[in-house]
Amino acid sequence: MDSSDSDRARDSDGDASVRSDVSDTSSEITELDQTEFPSYFQERNGHLFHSHGTSPYPLPVDTSEQQRLNAQHALLRMLLKAHYRGPVPKVLRQRAGAQRRALDLCTGTGQWVLDMAHDFPHVKFDGLDIVPIATRRPPDNVRFEMADVNQPFRYDNGTYDLVHARSISMAVYDYPGVVDQVARVLRPGGLFLAGEWGRSAEMRDGMNPAVHTPHACHFYQTVQRALACRSITPVARQIATIVQDSGHFERVKPRVFEMPVGDWHNDPELRYIGYWFRENLVRYALSMEVMMIEVGMRPADVQAMVRGFIREMYEVRGMVCKYFTLRARRVRA
Repeated sequence: MDSSDSDRARDSDGDASVRSDVSDTSSEITELDQTEFPSYFQERNGHLFHSHGTSPYPLPVDTSEQQRLNAQHALLRMLLKAHYRGPVPKVLRQRAGAQRRALDLCTGTGQWVLDMAHDFPHVKFDGLDIVPIATRRPPDNVRFEMADVNQPFRYDNGTYDLVHARSISMAVYDYPGVVDQVARVLRPGGLFLAGEWGRSAEMRDGMNPAVHTPHACHFYQTVQRALACRSITPVARQIATIVQDSGHFERVKPRVFEMPVGDWHNDPELRYIGYWFRENLVRYALSMEVMMIEVGMRPADVQAMVRGFIREMYEVRGMVCKYFTLRARRVRA
């Protein structure tokens, strides 16, 4: 349903604000019964995966993976110095007669939503994912829903002030299509925040990873081929171009962060972050084993490759993972 001018109120600096009487209920939403939970998961090779037939997401969703996601969330908070980049406080500032809203795509455990809901208690947050692994007892300003990000969003045009999409690319077939949906549900002037990990071996100061980390190079190249079998393409380095070319956004501002892998950094805080990120990256590498075996690799070869990658994480100084971020404002009508 398209939003008309009468559905919006303008605040003093020209931002469009969602009306305070927008409903939180929908005939499309039903509460998930406890007995239904097992049907959303399937066990394969000793790990628990989603059972959603159309989603390409390859990683497990079991307890170990949930712990990895929560740890990654905390480490990104330390690296970025915040849960976001850009003018989020301005976009979400409280206004009389306006209900601020934010949407988190592929919310996972929902930790970003929960932390943001604490920091912005006047904002109503929605988190979407294909599996029910977020808390069933969120605060009053949080709602978690099950939905496939590859399908059209159920929300009306111009519903949200902020849309957040972090590490969604492995669940997405068509990233430009998702960007179109993001633009549709954002109000004019609304803020889009995106972040994706580069899936390639990287070294600080331009050192050649093929020379210093051949096992890491082999690992990431193999992961890329396995993801391609699921029709998942790398987008981290292209998100700024995709968003700019969509024609829906202005003030597109990309930025790349380097996450240290290991405790080699001279800065004490980055040394601490790098130590724990390495432990998390080990979990990620082990979680990827099942996917690579399922596309036809011999288990022994996969395990040897992953062991070599892990060994380099502990022995080679200067390894980094690049995190590509972007913020952009929805073009005003």
